[in-house]
Amino acid sequence: MNYPGSRSWKGGMRWGIGILVMMLARFGAVGQQAGSVARMVIWQPKPGMVRDFEEGYKRHLEWHRGKNDSFRWYGWNIVSGDCVGSFADGTFFHGWSDFDHAVAPAEDSANNALNVEPYADVRASMIFEMIPSLSRLDDRNLTTPLLGFYYFSLSPGSGAEFESIFAAAFRNAGIDTIEHAVFRPVNGTTEYMLLLPAQKTSEFGVQAAFVAKLLDSVRQKTQAVPILERLRVETGRYRDDLSYVPGQAAK
Repeated sequence: MNYPGSRSWKGGMRWGIGILVMMLARFGAVGQQAGSVARMVIWQPKPGMVRDFEEGYKRHLEWHRGKNDSFRWYGWNIVSGDCVGSFADGTFFHGWSDFDHAVAPAEDSANNALNVEPYADVRASMIFEMIPSLSRLDDRNLTTPLLGFYYFSLSPGSGAEFESIFAAAFRNAGIDTIEHAVFRPVNGTTEYMLLLPAQKTSEFGVQAAFVAKLLDSVRQKTQAVPILERLRVETGRYRDDLSYVPGQAAK
């Protein structure tokens, strides 16, 4: 699926240093961490058009199926948080070059404009890079009934420090007891994203305790100069019928 969108950071010297550190770390790992790139889009159905949107989106997925698209597309209804009532789609576990060879981009855009855009607006279009050392998650975890989306807004240029603190915190926060993935923002967003899958609502309590430990570590390590500006949490309910698996028939 072919969607534009980006926004920029503002900041001073700390911003520049932080970005430089992140770029050096990222480019030093190119070729060793294939399969870490993700693209997500948040759709907001227009008033009274949820059903039209879903039917149009299914038609668009059929276009992908007809093209034998090799990308897997996941879909979630956002049922809590700032974007409640919206729909999130995403494709994960890609190498960077995969996006240079996406299936028929012009046709994809045209079909999207015909079947989806009349019924929904794009709220966000984002590209992330999963951080393997801070992640333990595969495609099976993305199809659990529920998925927690945790978005961390940081002060400009503090990404490298945040990742370092998280790495230490994970070692003390029960990392072996919960599936998770941390994603670094690349384009279209400045927020880090943590994904936590859940089979049932009661598991949100475990997630909350897990995240509280992480936040406490960040707070303790950055008391002099706080780096975490905001945390927002959303819940996605997986929609098997609004997802696409290469080689599988429509649900």
